[in-house]
Amino acid sequence: MAEKYLVGFDIGGTNARFALIAQNGDDYKIVASSKQSIRALQNPDELAQNIVHTVRTNLEYAGVSLSELSGIGIAIAGQTDVKQEVIINAPNLNWKEVNFKKIILEQFHDLPPSCRISIANDLNAIAWGEYNFGAAQSLSHLLVIYVGTGIGSGIILNKKLYLGAGAVSGEIGHSKFPHNHKALCGCGQNDCVEAFAGGKAIEYRIQHDIQNQLISRAELGLGEDESPSAKTIEAAHKMGLNYAVKFWDEVALQIAHLAANALALLNPDAILLGGGVLQGCPILLSKVINQILQLAPVVSTQNLQFIKPSLYDDAGTLGAALLCVEQ
Repeated sequence: MAEKYLVGFDIGGTNARFALIAQNGDDYKIVASSKQSIRALQNPDELAQNIVHTVRTNLEYAGVSLSELSGIGIAIAGQTDVKQEVIINAPNLNWKEVNFKKIILEQFHDLPPSCRISIANDLNAIAWGEYNFGAAQSLSHLLVIYVGTGIGSGIILNKKLYLGAGAVSGEIGHSKFPHNHKALCGCGQNDCVEAFAGGKAIEYRIQHDIQNQLISRAELGLGEDESPSAKTIEAAHKMGLNYAVKFWDEVALQIAHLAANALALLNPDAILLGGGVLQGCPILLSKVINQILQLAPVVSTQNLQFIKPSLYDDAGTLGAALLCVEQ
Protein backbone atom coordinates (compact mmCIF):
# COMPACT_ATOMS: atom_id res chain seq x y z
CA MET A 1 0.00 0.00 0.00
CA ALA A 2 1.37 3.41 -0.98
CA GLU A 3 2.40 5.67 1.87
CA LYS A 4 0.36 8.85 2.33
CA TYR A 5 1.08 11.93 4.36
CA LEU A 6 -1.08 13.90 6.76
CA VAL A 7 -0.52 17.09 8.69
CA GLY A 8 -1.83 17.65 12.19
CA PHE A 9 -1.97 20.96 14.06
CA ASP A 10 -2.94 21.44 17.69
CA ILE A 11 -3.55 25.14 18.33
CA GLY A 12 -4.11 26.13 21.93
CA GLY A 13 -4.47 29.49 23.57
CA THR A 14 -0.70 29.85 23.99
CA ASN A 15 1.14 27.37 21.75
CA ALA A 16 0.73 25.69 18.37
CA ARG A 17 2.02 22.18 17.72
CA PHE A 18 2.67 20.69 14.29
CA ALA A 19 3.27 17.14 13.08
CA LEU A 20 3.91 15.64 9.65
CA ILE A 21 2.54 12.11 9.76
CA ALA A 22 3.19 9.20 7.40
CA GLN A 23 0.18 6.92 6.99
CA ASN A 24 0.50 3.35 5.74
CA GLY A 25 -2.85 1.64 6.14
CA ASP A 26 -3.67 1.77 9.85
CA ASP A 27 -0.11 2.63 10.79
CA TYR A 28 0.66 6.29 11.61
CA LYS A 29 4.17 7.57 12.20
CA ILE A 30 5.25 11.12 13.05
CA VAL A 31 8.18 12.04 10.80
CA ALA A 32 8.53 15.70 11.80
CA SER A 33 7.14 17.87 14.59
CA SER A 34 7.54 21.32 16.10
CA LYS A 35 6.06 23.66 18.72
CA GLN A 36 5.89 27.44 18.84
CA SER A 37 4.26 30.23 20.82
CA ILE A 38 1.31 31.90 19.09
CA ARG A 39 0.58 34.68 21.57
CA ALA A 40 1.70 37.16 18.91
CA LEU A 41 -0.13 35.30 16.10
CA GLN A 42 -3.76 35.35 17.19
CA ASN A 43 -5.15 37.12 14.12
CA PRO A 44 -6.80 34.40 11.94
CA ASP A 45 -5.08 35.54 8.73
CA GLU A 46 -1.66 35.68 10.37
CA LEU A 47 -2.13 32.28 11.98
CA ALA A 48 -3.27 30.82 8.65
CA GLN A 49 -0.15 32.22 6.96
CA ASN A 50 1.96 30.59 9.65
CA ILE A 51 0.20 27.24 9.15
CA VAL A 52 0.71 27.33 5.38
CA HIS A 53 4.37 28.30 5.80
CA THR A 54 4.93 25.53 8.34
CA VAL A 55 3.39 22.91 6.04
CA ARG A 56 5.42 24.00 3.01
CA THR A 57 8.69 24.21 4.94
CA ASN A 58 8.33 20.80 6.57
CA LEU A 59 7.21 19.06 3.38
CA GLU A 60 10.23 20.44 1.57
CA TYR A 61 12.58 19.44 4.37
CA ALA A 62 11.13 15.90 4.46
CA GLY A 63 11.27 15.55 0.69
CA VAL A 64 7.49 15.14 0.41
CA SER A 65 5.61 16.75 -2.47
CA LEU A 66 2.37 18.63 -1.95
CA SER A 67 0.60 16.07 -4.16
CA GLU A 68 1.40 13.37 -1.55
CA LEU A 69 -0.49 15.26 1.17
CA SER A 70 -3.91 13.70 1.74
CA GLY A 71 -5.18 15.73 4.68
CA ILE A 72 -4.64 18.65 7.06
CA GLY A 73 -6.30 18.28 10.44
CA ILE A 74 -6.39 21.38 12.61
CA ALA A 75 -7.38 21.12 16.25
CA ILE A 76 -8.11 24.46 17.88
CA ALA A 77 -9.07 25.63 21.36
CA GLY A 78 -12.61 26.65 20.53
CA GLN A 79 -16.08 25.59 19.53
CA THR A 80 -16.40 24.38 15.94
CA ASP A 81 -19.43 23.95 13.73
CA VAL A 82 -20.83 20.60 12.57
CA LYS A 83 -19.19 20.97 9.13
CA GLN A 84 -15.76 21.37 10.77
CA GLU A 85 -15.11 24.65 8.99
CA VAL A 86 -16.10 27.55 11.25
CA ILE A 87 -14.69 28.48 14.66
CA ILE A 88 -17.84 29.58 16.47
CA ASN A 89 -16.03 30.89 19.54
CA ALA A 90 -12.41 30.57 20.63
CA PRO A 91 -12.27 32.62 23.87
CA ASN A 92 -8.52 32.44 24.39
CA LEU A 93 -7.85 33.54 20.81
CA ASN A 94 -10.62 36.17 20.80
CA TRP A 95 -12.20 34.63 17.68
CA LYS A 96 -15.92 34.47 16.93
CA GLU A 97 -17.58 33.09 13.79
CA VAL A 98 -14.31 32.65 11.90
CA ASN A 99 -14.44 30.41 8.80
CA PHE A 100 -10.90 29.23 9.30
CA LYS A 101 -11.09 26.52 6.64
CA LYS A 102 -11.96 29.16 4.05
CA ILE A 103 -9.05 31.36 5.18
CA ILE A 104 -6.62 28.42 4.92
CA LEU A 105 -7.85 27.53 1.42
CA GLU A 106 -7.53 31.13 0.25
CA GLN A 107 -3.88 31.17 1.28
CA PHE A 108 -3.10 27.59 0.20
CA HIS A 109 -4.15 28.15 -3.41
CA ASP A 110 -2.09 25.26 -4.85
CA LEU A 111 -3.34 22.64 -2.39
CA PRO A 112 -4.48 19.51 -4.30
CA PRO A 113 -8.30 19.20 -4.46
CA SER A 114 -7.99 15.69 -3.02
CA CYS A 115 -6.39 17.01 0.19
CA ARG A 116 -8.99 17.27 2.95
CA ILE A 117 -8.99 20.03 5.55
CA SER A 118 -10.92 19.63 8.79
CA ILE A 119 -11.20 21.79 11.90
CA ALA A 120 -11.78 20.11 15.26
CA ASN A 121 -11.93 21.11 18.90
CA ASP A 122 -8.52 20.59 20.50
CA LEU A 123 -9.76 18.43 23.37
CA ASN A 124 -11.72 16.19 21.03
CA ALA A 125 -8.52 15.70 19.04
CA ILE A 126 -6.46 15.04 22.17
CA ALA A 127 -9.00 12.53 23.49
CA TRP A 128 -9.14 10.77 20.12
CA GLY A 129 -5.35 10.72 19.90
CA GLU A 130 -4.88 9.22 23.38
CA TYR A 131 -7.70 6.73 22.74
CA ASN A 132 -6.30 5.49 19.45
CA PHE A 133 -2.56 5.74 20.06
CA GLY A 134 -1.88 6.46 23.71
CA ALA A 135 -2.86 5.89 27.33
CA ALA A 136 -6.53 5.04 26.75
CA GLN A 137 -6.32 2.41 24.00
CA SER A 138 -7.94 -0.39 26.02
CA LEU A 139 -10.88 1.68 27.31
CA SER A 140 -14.47 1.97 26.10
CA HIS A 141 -15.47 5.06 28.10
CA LEU A 142 -13.10 7.94 28.81
CA LEU A 143 -13.32 11.47 30.21
CA VAL A 144 -10.41 13.77 29.36
CA ILE A 145 -10.05 17.08 31.22
CA TYR A 146 -7.21 19.45 30.36
CA VAL A 147 -6.34 22.58 32.29
CA GLY A 148 -4.07 24.81 30.24
CA THR A 149 -4.67 28.39 29.11
CA GLY A 150 -8.34 27.45 29.41
CA ILE A 151 -10.23 24.34 30.57
CA GLY A 152 -11.77 21.80 28.21
CA SER A 153 -12.74 18.17 27.96
CA GLY A 154 -13.13 15.36 25.47
CA ILE A 155 -15.46 12.40 25.86
CA ILE A 156 -15.25 8.83 24.53
CA LEU A 157 -18.45 6.81 24.95
CA ASN A 158 -18.80 3.22 23.73
CA LYS A 159 -15.47 3.56 21.87
CA LYS A 160 -16.71 6.58 19.93
CA LEU A 161 -15.88 10.26 20.21
CA TYR A 162 -18.94 12.02 21.58
CA LEU A 163 -19.53 15.38 19.87
CA GLY A 164 -23.13 16.23 20.79
CA ALA A 165 -25.98 17.51 18.65
CA GLY A 166 -24.12 20.61 17.51
CA ALA A 167 -20.58 19.18 17.75
CA VAL A 168 -19.81 21.40 20.77
CA SER A 169 -19.83 18.89 23.64
CA GLY A 170 -17.06 18.91 26.21
CA GLU A 171 -17.14 22.65 27.02
CA ILE A 172 -16.67 21.81 30.67
CA GLY A 173 -14.65 24.94 31.43
CA HIS A 174 -17.76 27.01 30.81
CA SER A 175 -19.73 25.31 33.56
CA LYS A 176 -21.02 27.91 36.01
CA PHE A 177 -20.34 28.10 39.74
CA PRO A 178 -21.88 31.53 40.58
CA HIS A 179 -21.82 30.95 44.34
CA ASN A 180 -18.01 30.77 44.34
CA HIS A 181 -16.91 33.83 42.35
CA LYS A 182 -17.86 36.52 39.87
CA ALA A 183 -15.74 36.77 36.76
CA LEU A 184 -16.23 37.60 33.09
CA CYS A 185 -15.04 34.76 30.87
CA GLY A 186 -13.53 35.14 27.41
CA CYS A 187 -16.62 33.40 26.04
CA GLY A 188 -18.64 36.50 26.98
CA GLN A 189 -20.53 35.01 29.93
CA ASN A 190 -19.99 35.32 33.66
CA ASP A 191 -19.03 32.77 36.30
CA CYS A 192 -17.36 30.16 34.08
CA VAL A 193 -14.89 28.00 35.98
CA GLU A 194 -12.33 28.67 33.24
CA ALA A 195 -12.42 32.35 34.24
CA PHE A 196 -11.25 31.36 37.73
CA ALA A 197 -9.14 28.21 37.38
CA GLY A 198 -7.76 28.30 33.82
CA GLY A 199 -4.11 29.18 33.26
CA LYS A 200 -4.84 32.63 31.88
CA ALA A 201 -7.19 33.39 34.77
CA ILE A 202 -4.58 32.24 37.28
CA GLU A 203 -2.05 34.67 35.78
CA TYR A 204 -4.57 37.53 35.90
CA ARG A 205 -5.51 36.77 39.47
CA ILE A 206 -1.88 36.79 40.67
CA GLN A 207 -1.28 40.10 38.85
CA HIS A 208 -4.44 41.53 40.44
CA ASP A 209 -3.35 40.45 43.91
CA ILE A 210 0.13 41.95 43.44
CA GLN A 211 -1.31 45.25 42.21
CA ASN A 212 -3.69 45.36 45.17
CA GLN A 213 -0.86 44.54 47.59
CA LEU A 214 -2.42 41.27 48.74
CA ILE A 215 0.90 39.61 48.02
CA SER A 216 4.29 40.90 46.87
CA ARG A 217 6.49 39.82 44.00
CA ALA A 218 9.28 39.16 46.49
CA GLU A 219 7.09 36.82 48.57
CA LEU A 220 6.25 34.88 45.38
CA GLY A 221 9.90 34.74 44.37
CA LEU A 222 9.28 36.69 41.17
CA GLY A 223 12.04 38.65 39.52
CA GLU A 224 11.45 42.25 38.50
CA ASP A 225 10.59 41.41 34.87
CA GLU A 226 9.24 37.90 35.47
CA SER A 227 5.59 37.26 34.62
CA PRO A 228 3.54 35.24 37.13
CA SER A 229 2.07 31.89 36.13
CA ALA A 230 0.68 28.71 37.62
CA LYS A 231 4.24 27.54 38.24
CA THR A 232 4.71 30.61 40.45
CA ILE A 233 2.00 29.31 42.80
CA GLU A 234 3.38 25.77 42.62
CA ALA A 235 6.85 26.94 43.65
CA ALA A 236 5.48 29.17 46.42
CA HIS A 237 3.37 26.28 47.72
CA LYS A 238 6.52 24.15 48.01
CA MET A 239 7.96 26.91 50.20
CA GLY A 240 4.87 26.80 52.43
CA LEU A 241 3.55 30.28 51.56
CA ASN A 242 0.01 30.48 52.98
CA TYR A 243 -1.17 32.59 50.03
CA ALA A 244 -0.13 29.83 47.61
CA VAL A 245 -1.62 27.03 49.72
CA LYS A 246 -4.98 28.80 49.84
CA PHE A 247 -4.75 29.66 46.13
CA TRP A 248 -4.20 26.02 45.11
CA ASP A 249 -6.88 24.76 47.49
CA GLU A 250 -9.42 27.06 45.83
CA VAL A 251 -8.37 26.20 42.27
CA ALA A 252 -8.27 22.46 43.03
CA LEU A 253 -11.77 22.59 44.47
CA GLN A 254 -13.16 24.27 41.35
CA ILE A 255 -11.56 21.75 38.98
CA ALA A 256 -12.55 18.81 41.18
CA HIS A 257 -16.19 19.96 41.24
CA LEU A 258 -16.19 19.92 37.44
CA ALA A 259 -14.67 16.47 37.26
CA ALA A 260 -16.83 14.98 40.03
CA ASN A 261 -20.05 16.19 38.41
CA ALA A 262 -18.95 14.83 35.04
CA LEU A 263 -18.07 11.47 36.59
CA ALA A 264 -21.51 11.27 38.19
CA LEU A 265 -23.08 11.90 34.79
CA LEU A 266 -20.87 9.75 32.53
CA ASN A 267 -19.41 6.98 34.74
CA PRO A 268 -16.33 6.43 32.52
CA ASP A 269 -13.70 3.70 32.87
CA ALA A 270 -11.05 6.37 33.39
CA ILE A 271 -10.41 10.06 33.71
CA LEU A 272 -7.33 11.50 32.02
CA LEU A 273 -6.13 14.74 33.60
CA GLY A 274 -3.66 16.83 31.61
CA GLY A 275 -2.83 20.22 30.17
CA GLY A 276 0.05 22.55 30.91
CA VAL A 277 -1.26 23.71 34.30
CA LEU A 278 -1.93 20.24 35.74
CA GLN A 279 1.07 18.54 34.13
CA GLY A 280 3.40 21.33 35.21
CA CYS A 281 2.05 21.55 38.77
CA PRO A 282 2.08 18.13 40.51
CA ILE A 283 0.97 19.57 43.86
CA LEU A 284 -2.15 21.00 42.25
CA LEU A 285 -2.80 17.74 40.39
CA SER A 286 -2.58 15.75 43.62
CA LYS A 287 -5.02 18.12 45.33
CA VAL A 288 -7.45 17.83 42.42
CA ILE A 289 -7.41 14.01 42.51
CA ASN A 290 -7.92 13.96 46.29
CA GLN A 291 -10.86 16.36 46.00
CA ILE A 292 -12.41 14.35 43.15
CA LEU A 293 -12.37 11.22 45.30
CA GLN A 294 -14.14 13.13 48.08
CA LEU A 295 -16.74 14.85 45.87
CA ALA A 296 -17.69 12.26 43.24
CA PRO A 297 -20.31 9.61 44.03
CA VAL A 298 -18.65 6.54 45.49
CA VAL A 299 -20.27 4.32 42.84
CA SER A 300 -18.64 6.43 40.12
CA THR A 301 -15.14 5.97 41.52
CA GLN A 302 -15.15 2.33 42.60
CA ASN A 303 -13.46 1.07 39.44
CA LEU A 304 -12.29 4.42 38.13
CA GLN A 305 -8.77 4.72 36.76
CA PHE A 306 -6.81 7.97 36.93
CA ILE A 307 -4.48 8.00 33.94
CA LYS A 308 -1.84 10.41 32.68
CA PRO A 309 -1.30 11.59 29.11
CA SER A 310 1.22 9.37 27.34
CA LEU A 311 1.48 11.21 24.01
CA TYR A 312 1.89 14.73 25.44
CA ASP A 313 2.29 17.19 22.53
CA ASP A 314 1.59 14.46 19.95
CA ALA A 315 -1.93 13.61 21.17
CA GLY A 316 -3.65 16.62 19.57
CA THR A 317 -1.74 16.50 16.28
CA LEU A 318 -2.30 12.75 15.82
CA GLY A 319 -5.94 13.07 16.84
CA ALA A 320 -6.54 15.99 14.47
CA ALA A 321 -4.97 14.08 11.57
CA LEU A 322 -7.00 10.96 12.31
CA LEU A 323 -10.26 12.94 12.56
CA CYS A 324 -9.43 14.47 9.17
CA VAL A 325 -9.05 10.99 7.65
CA GLU A 326 -12.29 9.82 9.24
CA GLN A 327 -14.30 12.87 8.18
